Amino acid sequence: MSDRENLQERAYTYLRDAIISGELKDGSQHSIYRLAEKLEISRTPVRDAVIQLAETGFVTVERNRGFRVHGPTVERLRDIFELRLLLEVPAAFHAAAHGDAELQANLQSATSGMTTTLAQGDTRGYLLHDRAFHEHIARAAGNQRLSSTLDGLREVVRDPGGYSNFGVRGPDTIIEEHAAIAHAIAEGDPTRSAEAMRDHLVRTGTVLMDRLAQRRGESVDPNWSTRLAMAFAK
Repeated sequence: MSDRENLQERAYTYLRDAIISGELKDGSQHSIYRLAEKLEISRTPVRDAVIQLAETGFVTVERNRGFRVHGPTVERLRDIFELRLLLEVPAAFHAAAHGDAELQANLQSATSGMTTTLAQGDTRGYLLHDRAFHEHIARAAGNQRLSSTLDGLREVVRDPGGYSNFGVRGPDTIIEEHAAIAHAIAEGDPTRSAEAMRDHLVRTGTVLMDRLAQRRGESVDPNWSTRLAMAFAK
């Protein structure tokens, strides 16, 4: 990784963490120039980090005015999980129908990694294995745009200082949900794979929205996971 890429990653990590933690308030406007001064780096890597963040929906770039922050809200988190349901459920179906031994081995490795890191209390290690698990399933579809879109959606909810469900749900429950998905894919059962993925995303999304709602004094629609399904049914 080049020095410029390292600086961009530093700026990106700072901004993402500051937005999720609330240090940079929802709706606030910021100057790339002043942020570069604060981080003591040049404006170019900061600008590139802001553009990268814009792809996740964390910020909006405003011409000649810097960028505006879009902090976490229950509605935005719901939007993310609705999209994940629309994309990852059929991806799991496809993985079970067309997956191979390599995919099965990768999912087993990721699940084992999650088990080990959860037992060790290693939050970041767990999140890396969790991310890999979902990436393997997405990549099995052979659609690069699908993979990159899901990666961007997961980026918003993967940080342990913000939305992560690590420590909120029991480790056994988290592992069981991933193991159920991996087992259904290994058995070549598309329907069960899709159902297991849906159950996992709905439970995770509900827990994280409830957690955020408590912090913000907001409420969570108990039927959030069926909202778009009901719209399609009409």
